[in-house]
Amino acid sequence: KVTLVIDLDTLTGGTAPARLTDGTPIPAAHARRIALNAGVSPLILGRGSIPLYLGRRVRFATPAQRQVLETLYPTCAVQGCEVPGTLCEIDHVQGWVLGAPTDIDQLALCCGWHNRFKHTNPDQIHISHHSTGRYVYRVLPPPDTRTIDIHGPPPDEIGWAAA
Repeated sequence: KVTLVIDLDTLTGGTAPARLTDGTPIPAAHARRIALNAGVSPLILGRGSIPLYLGRRVRFATPAQRQVLETLYPTCAVQGCEVPGTLCEIDHVQGWVLGAPTDIDQLALCCGWHNRFKHTNPDQIHISHHSTGRYVYRVLPPPDTRTIDIHGPPPDEIGWAAA
């Protein structure tokens, strides 16, 4: 495992050298080549060099990421759920097993019950991304109840009768 420290300007064509964690300088062109061939897992740091973007190499969120999420989510991300964010679990919005990274903009706070419900009933959760940066989860009715119009004609009058 090699850790290459490179700033975004260098990665996108700049000339400032990158460095290894021991301080060894790496010319910009070599650093870009290493990054392209190694399957980069970016680590983007917030204020105070606190990691917020961890990619796929780390599954569990950091305390710094939790702190950011607790600021964004006073309660569970599910609309109408009042479980305080401080008591919620950190959820990979698109699912860790489906390839979602552990990046701050791909995480939300979800109470334990809704977190398990979301992963066992994905067809019953609608996820939207609010302009504030928060994800909002909305629980939908079960699929079999969504297809029947209770105010429409009975099923046998619209061709649903058994043959």
